[in-house]
Amino acid sequence: MTIPRGSALFGAFLALALLPAFPAGAASRAAPTATTGPVTSVGPTSATATGSVNPGGVATTWYVEYGTSTSYGSKTSSVSAGNGTSAVPVSGSISGLQPGTDYHYRVVATSSAGNAHGSDGLFTTLAPPGVVTGAASSISATGATLNGSVDANGRPTTWYFEYGISTSYGSKTASKSASGANAAPVSASIGGLQAGRTYHFRLVATSDGGSTTGSDATFRTSGAPSASTDAPSSITPTTAKLNGTVTPNGLSTTWYIEYGTTTSYGTKTSSKSAGSGPSAVKESVSVTNLKTATTYHYRIVASNSAGTTRGADRAFSTSLPPGVQTGAAQSVAVGTATLTGSVDPRGRSTTWWFEYGTTTGYGTKTQAQSAGSSSGAKSISAAIKGLAASTVYHFRLVAKSDAGTSVASDGTFQTTGVTLTLPRRDLVYGARITLSGMVPTHAAGEAVTVFAQPYGAASFQSIAVVLSGAGGSWAYLAKPRIGTSYRAVWQGGMSPAVAVGVHPAVAFTRLRSGHCTTRVSGGHGFANRLVQLQRRSATGKWVTLKRVRLGVRSRAEFKAVLPRGRSVLRMAMSVNQAGAGYLGGISRTIAVTRR
Repeated sequence: MTIPRGSALFGAFLALALLPAFPAGAASRAAPTATTGPVTSVGPTSATATGSVNPGGVATTWYVEYGTSTSYGSKTSSVSAGNGTSAVPVSGSISGLQPGTDYHYRVVATSSAGNAHGSDGLFTTLAPPGVVTGAASSISATGATLNGSVDANGRPTTWYFEYGISTSYGSKTASKSASGANAAPVSASIGGLQAGRTYHFRLVATSDGGSTTGSDATFRTSGAPSASTDAPSSITPTTAKLNGTVTPNGLSTTWYIEYGTTTSYGTKTSSKSAGSGPSAVKESVSVTNLKTATTYHYRIVASNSAGTTRGADRAFSTSLPPGVQTGAAQSVAVGTATLTGSVDPRGRSTTWWFEYGTTTGYGTKTQAQSAGSSSGAKSISAAIKGLAASTVYHFRLVAKSDAGTSVASDGTFQTTGVTLTLPRRDLVYGARITLSGMVPTHAAGEAVTVFAQPYGAASFQSIAVVLSGAGGSWAYLAKPRIGTSYRAVWQGGMSPAVAVGVHPAVAFTRLRSGHCTTRVSGGHGFANRLVQLQRRSATGKWVTLKRVRLGVRSRAEFKAVLPRGRSVLRMAMSVNQAGAGYLGGISRTIAVTRR
């Protein structure tokens, strides 16, 4: 048909022809949508996240974001979801995770029409079982019972012991099952061992959360006895007490001492029983009719059905050892003192020294000096320095000659200096504690510097200078945020260090909804640490009902199923969960009655 130019119909046709062209389906373009689904196939280090994506008619890709917080930080590779207009299921594998850890995740879809984020999801990777290798028991010549404990962490678990004569082990017990959410003791008996051998063993446990190997431990099967010759005692010109140590190693054992003027010995004491136990036994026997000023050799000999063992050779002289006497400490000051005493060499070339320290274990000694070889007591002394202020020290005199070593009685003295005391040794985070002490002048207005070393600090740092009051007493109110050691310094003399342990503050509230909340406070956060809901039993023992993991604000809200009747509850954090520098923490108790 021909449409005349200038007609109304020709104008309408021209307007329609000049309209812009749109591609087919353009009216249905839309941003994609993403739905986060559940996580499946959770393992200790991996998981599979699911969901769905609707491309909205546009070519769309998707991936899974994941991480230990809602900031995520990691994601899977991008995968195409097509360009359809209906939801399609998606599934992504996540790997490289940490066992026993909470993770956040969500599905993300992207196209030229926009992005879509699914809701946040949360899953926890499986934790491997906990194991502790214990001590062996019921040890015999050919067998033993191996002990330990297994915490299955709520997963079906198997365990066994590896054992052998080296840390390569080589043998193992039959596998057995363990279950539950707490550590439980386990044991296994083994046989066919060699007598008198040292064996290594360790506990191994496996679940779908992984395998855990306990530390190495050892035991020794019973066998030939062990014997060591000990130093003699009570030596006189004609008698001596000869000593030794015998370990029967589980078999009935006898012993004697052979002695003489050479290593051929020639004389021995009568045999005596050392029993049949697994532990070392101290043995001794007195010998008489010895020659004066004579050197004797001796050794202990032990026998049982597995063999005979001879101790090492020792020698002694029937000349008397030096005579010694500890005197009084003199010129005692803040960090110095002079130790005194007397030594009688009794005709033998003799050396002497002082042992000293803050206990009767001493630990420090002066340089050895000669006392000559004449007979008769002579006074001696030694100056010592580098001592701690206001500290009680023990000391004693020791002298040695070829006739033996003599140790004098213990003496004590106390250095002068500022003191530092505490009313108690621990407190809850946020509380204060009074440090106090006394200056030795007992005068007011003396400057005392207080030093502190919080846990983890490399050294002590000055935190305050206080003045003594009437009578020389001083005090300072401290507020440690973590376990801290303190010292006081006056006129260059430093007090011994005293330590204050800090418990994290544990808050515990039961809401009207029946849920419970808890929060742990300290010098740092406790996110992801575990706390325990505990109930007091009829016998007064606290029993754990539930373990709760704290959130990023060191807080958790949870629901607890309680038995009927009255329950007394508390929250507890173990010292392991509190971490370095803190003691364990306990909340106030709450009484709840369930009808």
